[in-house]
Order: sequence, then structure tokens, then C-alpha cells
Amino acid sequence: NAMTGASFSRDSDTDVATLIQRAIKQRNESVQSYAAGGREDLAKAEEAEIDILAAYLPRQLTTEEIETHVTQAIERLGVGVGGGAKAVGLLMREVDISPAQAPKSKVAEVVKRLLSAM
Repeated sequence: NAMTGASFSRDSDTDVATLIQRAIKQRNESVQSYAAGGREDLAKAEEAEIDILAAYLPRQLTTEEIETHVTQAIERLGVGVGGGAKAVGLLMREVDISPAQAPKSKVAEVVKRLLSAM
């Protein structure tokens, strides 16, 4: 069972979106593996499943939209270079993006990149 050991609330739209995002990520990895192995037929089947799963997600934020949210949070908090992991954690709590709209890993990647670019 794929849900064994996972924290899951059947009533939460965010939990469902997170589960769908995880399934899409797994299928994207399969597409890459199949394409590398010359199995375009299997890659196309996985891509079709991705399209079906994506239809059940709310509109996903673009990288640029995430950057806007993070930049606003940086300005609000006055966080600067040298904040390290503490600054990342503070910004992750401050950035108001639902996990249903963007995976936390993608938001964290943007936070770290923008902090390092300062």
C-alpha cells in the first residue's frame, strides 16, 4: 500500500493535492527512465497519466510567482545574507503558498536560491 506510514487526512484538499503531486513526480521520473532506455511507448503512457493527474490539481504557481511571494516575504522580514538555515526556516513559515499550489520542495529551492543571490 502506497499510503503505509504516511500521515494522511482524508478530509484535506491539501493532503490530496500533495498525494497527486507525489504521483506526478514519480511518473516524471519514470518518463525520464523510459526515455533513456529507449522505451518511448512507456514514456508516452506515463505522460498521459501525468496529464490526467494534473487535471485534479489546482493551478500550480510558476517559478516567477513563487519568486514574487518569496521576495515579498524577504522584504517584510528584512532577511538578508548570512541568515543560513534559520533564515530559510523563517521564510518558509512566512511565505503564504499552499502546498496544493506548489510543492514545498520547489518553494524551498526558490527561497535558498534568492537568499544566496542577495
